[in-house]
Amino acid sequence: MAAYLYLPIFFKLQATSAYEYLEKRFGKTARLAASLSYTFQMALYNGIVLYAPALALEALTGISRLAAILSVGLVCTFYSTVGGMKAVLMTDVFQSLLMFVAVFSIIIFAIIDKGSITEIWRIAAEGNRTGLLNFDPDPTVRHSWFSLIIGGGITFLSLYGVNQTQVQRYLTVKDLKTAQKALWLNWPILTALSLSTSFSGLAIYSRFFKCDPYDAGDITSFDQLMPYYVVDTMGDTPGLSGLFVAGIFSASLSTISAAVNSLAAITVEDYYKPAFKAIYKRPLPEKTIALQTKLIALSFGFIFIGIAFLAQFLGGGSSGLFDHLWRHWGSIGSVTGLVSGIIFALWMAFGNKPTPETLPRSTEGCATPMNATDVTTSNNG
Repeated sequence: MAAYLYLPIFFKLQATSAYEYLEKRFGKTARLAASLSYTFQMALYNGIVLYAPALALEALTGISRLAAILSVGLVCTFYSTVGGMKAVLMTDVFQSLLMFVAVFSIIIFAIIDKGSITEIWRIAAEGNRTGLLNFDPDPTVRHSWFSLIIGGGITFLSLYGVNQTQVQRYLTVKDLKTAQKALWLNWPILTALSLSTSFSGLAIYSRFFKCDPYDAGDITSFDQLMPYYVVDTMGDTPGLSGLFVAGIFSASLSTISAAVNSLAAITVEDYYKPAFKAIYKRPLPEKTIALQTKLIALSFGFIFIGIAFLAQFLGGGSSGLFDHLWRHWGSIGSVTGLVSGIIFALWMAFGNKPTPETLPRSTEGCATPMNATDVTTSNNG
């Protein structure tokens, strides 16, 4: 759907901002509403993307989260600002390879430790970690075929069909057919990464199923579980811990660098240019756009760093706007749909939602005996 329904429209339009389509279809209000929604969402999301790997670096190296956030955030902001989208695409290729290496290193060491993939799967099955055939139609069930196919389908369509970051990448290639081929090629690669990361979770469980590091007090956050596994199993092998860190941060760098450029692009196209024209009654001079875009990209990099610092204290509605079925609703209807979607999503995320089902964890195999009440826990996932 993204390749043959959405992508041709953006190639025909050849607009820097994906939301220019909304202005032509529904008016300026719809474009501004969707653009602001995207900007707010991406700013918060990328702050978390920068914060999460800092936990991994802290667990592996002892470097403080402050130093980790600053070092990664500043490096990423620098090359994204100077190199633009071309630098993002070039580094993405190398970073993707490192991501695969990091994940497969976990799986390989787990296979060596347990002797086979079959044994890893057996342990996971006994721990009820392999529920693949859940067809429960209850929408409150977090992981079922219905929730994953319907919810996942909508999520991926928004990401690959109308997301500014993706659209901007599509438009860097020479023609529509090449962009469609790239999108098709992404499918098996992303599937391989998703399956390998999922199986790496089972691999880690096969190591700690009798002694959960969180309940044993060895780690302070579930986000530190994977790096703790790396230290525990690969710490004696020179270079592997560093390779793992590189793989973890590659995912973060790839996401943040693309977001910095896409947010800079829509800021110029959707906010700055219209404001400049309204104030000065003339278009923004083309010779100044490149420099100003870089300065805006730099500013967003600093915003991400600031949000990452706040993340430790903090406990897709726009795709509907692009739907052709809404053509007769006009600007008011489309913006109403967007706002309603955001409110509904916030209610589901922060309202009185059912607590997701958790799975039991054990500490009975730990070297230091735990209290009887702590042997098997089921709280916090």
